[in-house]
Amino acid sequence: MEEKQVHKGRIILLISLIVIVFVAFALKLMQYQIVNAEEYKEMAQGNYTSVQSIDAARGEILDRYGRPLAVNQVSYDIMINEAYLPADMKNTVIERIILLMEQEGQTWIDTLPISTTEPFTFLTETDSQKTQIEKLKTDNKINLDATADVTLNNLLDKYDLLEYNCASCGYVYQGDISTEKDDYVCPECGAAKSQFTLADRTMARKIAGVRYQMEVYGSNASNPYTFSKDIPIDVVVKIREYSQQMPGVEIKETTSRRYVDGTLAPHAVGVVGSINAEEYEAENAQILEQIKEEHPDWTEEQINELYQEQKYGYNDIIGKSGLEYAMEDELRGERGKKRITTDAQGNVLSTEIIKQAVPGNTIVTTLDKDLQRAALEGSAEFLEMAKKTYSPEEGGSADRISVVAQDVKTGEILAMVNYPTYDLSDYYTKYSELSSDPLHPLINYCTQGIYMPGSIYKPVVGIGALASGVIDGDTLIDCKQIYQTGTDYNPRCLGLHGPINIQYALMVSCNYFFYEAGTRQGIDNIVKYSEQLGLGVESGIELSEATGHVSCPEYYESVREGQVGGTWTYGNVLQSSIGQLDNAYTPLQMANYVATLANDGTRMRSHLVKSVESYNLEETISVTEPEVLNQVEADQEAFDQVREGMVRCSRDTTRGSARYYFGDYPIDVAAKTGTPQASGGDLDATFIAYAPAYDPEIAVAVVVENGYSGQRGAPIAKAIFNEYFGLNEETETQQQNTDGQLIP
Repeated sequence: MEEKQVHKGRIILLISLIVIVFVAFALKLMQYQIVNAEEYKEMAQGNYTSVQSIDAARGEILDRYGRPLAVNQVSYDIMINEAYLPADMKNTVIERIILLMEQEGQTWIDTLPISTTEPFTFLTETDSQKTQIEKLKTDNKINLDATADVTLNNLLDKYDLLEYNCASCGYVYQGDISTEKDDYVCPECGAAKSQFTLADRTMARKIAGVRYQMEVYGSNASNPYTFSKDIPIDVVVKIREYSQQMPGVEIKETTSRRYVDGTLAPHAVGVVGSINAEEYEAENAQILEQIKEEHPDWTEEQINELYQEQKYGYNDIIGKSGLEYAMEDELRGERGKKRITTDAQGNVLSTEIIKQAVPGNTIVTTLDKDLQRAALEGSAEFLEMAKKTYSPEEGGSADRISVVAQDVKTGEILAMVNYPTYDLSDYYTKYSELSSDPLHPLINYCTQGIYMPGSIYKPVVGIGALASGVIDGDTLIDCKQIYQTGTDYNPRCLGLHGPINIQYALMVSCNYFFYEAGTRQGIDNIVKYSEQLGLGVESGIELSEATGHVSCPEYYESVREGQVGGTWTYGNVLQSSIGQLDNAYTPLQMANYVATLANDGTRMRSHLVKSVESYNLEETISVTEPEVLNQVEADQEAFDQVREGMVRCSRDTTRGSARYYFGDYPIDVAAKTGTPQASGGDLDATFIAYAPAYDPEIAVAVVVENGYSGQRGAPIAKAIFNEYFGLNEETETQQQNTDGQLIP
């Protein structure tokens, strides 16, 4: 009985084990056939899925009235998509597309720092190329002393492009034949190793350049490589015609920048270009850091997922200068994603958009295209007239002009012009010519150039003296022409004015008066009011700007350390008081300064961005509100006195230094001229003005390099006022002073 029970138990156990095995098999079969059916089906069929990004349209840049400055236009790029390119055809396909491009007279991206024709040499024209050569050798484990020829051979070998030909039968040996033993013979004809010669490497070098670019930019099945940008439509047609012979080569319809009136505001708008290695590292590091700061509780996996979505790719376009650079985060947009499924033969089975691209935001600037054009044309007309009218020593050699116009109440930059200008559309095609131009038209002198102000600085000294109480509106200082200091240095005034008050002193630009006003208040007070009025400090503009420097003992002694005369003296106070010595400011700071004078001491932040709008302008993302940077510590009387002196500078028909342009102008203008002596000994012309004088709206600063006399900036400012107030008067012909003396 017991034996039967044991036997029965074994049968039950065996049946249970069999049932368990069958259930396990059934569950596994269900997983194969139902749960993961598609996955295993793709594996069985050799399908491949890749995810590629979809570029977002870049936001556009408009003037304050919505008129275009930088917009998008449809363009075509040639892409090499490795998702569709058989690995064993890579060099063949690249050679075919190169031959087609050469036939059509087109170029492609190639930054390999080795010449494209024999004898091969390194390209070392720029520091970037020199750095790239070192990186090329290091990354490919090539001796740092290797020649360009040796370096190229290494690359050709790496990319299966190095070939030797048998001189006897033409047999091709692929690779570096030096690795073969000395007793190597041609497998076709038995010729010795010494009979092999290196094949023509010209085409191989071109293919290697593309392979190198693809490698540097991380080309793979998920990251197509941009071979050439913005190609003509007839080339697009040709490539599509031969598409069967060039698998993996495709045309990508995209957008490129079109600059409307490209000469109008190139420095403010800026340019875009392909991201370089340094930008790639820096920008992506910043993106990663920002994600970590914004999401401190996220896991590394979550951070990396968002980072991969937001990071720059090797083929991306990025802002290089101007607002294109400053507003990159707003203009850039967000990439989309698409999933591509191909079979084992590389045929596309499906394409699915898994995330739509979001276009960048549009930037509405504070610039007025009409005022830009008025300033630009006014500058061009003045230089043309100056060359015809004046001798080279007296203004005929004037060659560069910077102009800034600012809204007094808001700080908005209404115009920012550097002349000579250049066309944004020609930036890359004419870069060598532009960069070698001795006038350096690519530099934004409005924000980066620093100039001695000369007599336009005198209102600073006037405000400081009035605010500190060392003079008032009735104070008379007797101009005796030669200012006696009791030392060997006794500077002169350009006139003998006798007893005068601050209004008259500003009108005739009396040096003597401001020597005394500067002496009474002291250099520390002058520095204080210089900075409060916006000189030697940042204006707050979105663009990169130089800060210049206020003339003071600290700066003087630091720059002249170890030099003869490196000790601050009383004479330095006198020179500083008339805008000379170490006073040096940007035209933008000068505009911000005169706007602060007009605004009774309220200094506004200068800005170029009026608002940020959605790409289609249907939604306002943000608006730049006027921002007060500081209030000058002076009462209304101080600003009134300076204003009256500046109005007399324009209105007084006998002595006002700006009278030839604004003496009978229909609107009251407060102005000041300056004739600083530049470091080379030449005389520049500086001019500041605001209008209407008693209810100010717009302030203007003009710098004319080698202009010789401060009044010569006046016609350019007048051209802006004419446009702003709708007067549309023709610029008057420049006149000389009736007394033949220089007007400071």
